[in-house]
Amino acid sequence: MASKFPAIRPTSRTFTMGDYPSKTYTSLSGAIFKRAFGNRQTGYTLNLTFRNIGDTSELRSLSGTAKQIIDHYNSVDGTYDKFNLPDRMFAGMDDGLETLIQAPSNISWRYAAPPQVESVKTGVSTVIVSFIGELDA
Repeated sequence: MASKFPAIRPTSRTFTMGDYPSKTYTSLSGAIFKRAFGNRQTGYTLNLTFRNIGDTSELRSLSGTAKQIIDHYNSVDGTYDKFNLPDRMFAGMDDGLETLIQAPSNISWRYAAPPQVESVKTGVSTVIVSFIGELDA
């Protein structure tokens, strides 16, 4: 597993809980039944937005740069390798909700897509990253 994502506090987060693996079948008569394939949730998603961060140098109290995010993406071979997220990603979130998002404790994240970088002005960008949560065996 690769290194942790840079400890940059996001300006916004969107999280979607995972679901239990199951399959719905419809018979020829129209009867519907479901089959469960596990007792652990899968398919967590997390989208983070980092507004107005420096491209290559930190701005005031912000603790990271767009370059750090892109460097991390490259270091984990894009969407291939998994990594952990630092606690700072969930700063400002209620402890109970943070526990639900980080549960189970053996969740690892990988990029769902390359980071999106929007240039705001010279030396300042907004970066959006999307992650998929996977349970370690």
